[in-house]
Amino acid sequence: MRRDKLVFAATAVLTAALAGLFTWYISSLPEHRPDFAMMWQAMRLEKPYDHAALNAALRWESRYPVAFVYPPTAMPFFGALALLPMRVALTVWAALSGAALALASRSKWSPLLLLLPPVLWAIPGGQTSVLQGSVLLGAILLLKQQPRWSGVLLAIALCLKPQLALAFPLLLLIERKWEVLAWTGAAVAVTAILSALLFGPSAWIDWARSLPQFLRLHEATALLQRNEIAPGLPLWLRSLALLAGSWAGAWALRRGNPIEAFVIAAGAGLIGSAHAMGYEFAMFAAACPALLRRRKWSASAIILFLMTPGFIWVGLPAFPFRLLALLMLVAAAAADGLLGARKEGPNANPALVSSA
Repeated sequence: MRRDKLVFAATAVLTAALAGLFTWYISSLPEHRPDFAMMWQAMRLEKPYDHAALNAALRWESRYPVAFVYPPTAMPFFGALALLPMRVALTVWAALSGAALALASRSKWSPLLLLLPPVLWAIPGGQTSVLQGSVLLGAILLLKQQPRWSGVLLAIALCLKPQLALAFPLLLLIERKWEVLAWTGAAVAVTAILSALLFGPSAWIDWARSLPQFLRLHEATALLQRNEIAPGLPLWLRSLALLAGSWAGAWALRRGNPIEAFVIAAGAGLIGSAHAMGYEFAMFAAACPALLRRRKWSASAIILFLMTPGFIWVGLPAFPFRLLALLMLVAAAAADGLLGARKEGPNANPALVSSA
């Protein structure tokens, strides 16, 4: 057991180091325009949600849309990194994401996950998707053994990108996981108070006022529209996807299939969100080893899903194939999670049963 823990820790360190080194190299390229630079630069402004000031500070080419629309609960995370030089901060963020990926996947093969197309896209750009997916998967896997930490991990996801994690609190409500929800609420509240103390309560007003401007920017920018996963879906259909995904995820969890529950809830979050981009596919990378070990429908679906950005890079139309790949993965996870039960029992945790 001690040897397994040492291998696990060494794998996490190696994955973090490789992610950091790769990002350090990519960030040296003069044409590199990471989204992380917007987060970093915004936190150095007097008013982080001032889009005009952010645009002037970055001085990027006009073809790159510039905006900072993360909620104030994300500001303590980015504010701490803004104390560092930009390239160093980006590398630290990439290393943290790599470590989270390895810890959530619990696989000695986790360094290879860095080679997946959506991860190659997300990590050097400083996207939150790798960390977001890793903490959400961790929250699901720790529900039974560590409800406090499960709640804290879910809170991190809600603080960073709440629109992508909305199905998870609904799932917990259905399952009546009151302790986890209480810890989630407490952690989000503490982060919100910390944000108000550090950056002022007016940040919430500035954030709310910045959202309509960002929506107009989104509608006017072809690059953003091309990268969206599910463009043009009406609000009622997005809401239905969230509710259905929460219910199906809860059912899969009840049948002892937490990995499938994560996939279903995360997929519902992407469909339900009005702003979910192609690099969000990296959210599912941490679940890949566990699904492959099962050798069910989800194993084939996760491979095709994670390779879809690569197919798009070589000419496959982004729409509707991103959405079709996501629907295929969710359908496969639903078939495996709702119709099948693991041999270890209804409360088994597959990520803890095997770390292969």
